[in-house]
Amino acid sequence: MPALGYPSHLVEDWQLADGTPVRIRPIRAEDLAMHTAFVGGLSDKTGYHRLLSPRKPQPDELWRMTHIDYDRELALIATTEVDGAEQQMGVVRYVRGDTPETATTAEFAIVIADAWQHRGVAAKLMRKLIDAARVAGVKQLADITLYDNTGMLALARKLGFRLQRDPGNPNVTRLRLSLDASGD
Repeated sequence: MPALGYPSHLVEDWQLADGTPVRIRPIRAEDLAMHTAFVGGLSDKTGYHRLLSPRKPQPDELWRMTHIDYDRELALIATTEVDGAEQQMGVVRYVRGDTPETATTAEFAIVIADAWQHRGVAAKLMRKLIDAARVAGVKQLADITLYDNTGMLALARKLGFRLQRDPGNPNVTRLRLSLDASGD
């Protein structure tokens, strides 16, 4: 299968309820500085909910987050213009498994900057990621979140994910969404 180029067909202009213009697009390598500033600007609570720990992503991790292998992963960002410069509002991504048996299941992640939470950005990004994953042949999206991440749990329920407390770790809730038409 040939390597996929930048999926420009996923670029979409949208707006928040208050009229704020938003561009949703796949992340690019040249977004490294903007993405680094975005991650650095997350509150401790938002960062903790995303990484399930207080650690901060290292430069090599941030580089990897912006240098995407579109054959097996996708990261979509929401941006807007603030004081004449593009600013990242949020990011959602999926990464497929490495083997043929796991290639149809993808782990996903989402994080929205504190200033843009509770404004519809997360739901819009997740719906776009779900649609793109389905088209790409992903059959299931899966992830974990902390049991007290009420925003993520509510969003997951709204989007049809199955939620299950992890029997081995009561602090974690497993999230799964079947993208199969059969719902299996």
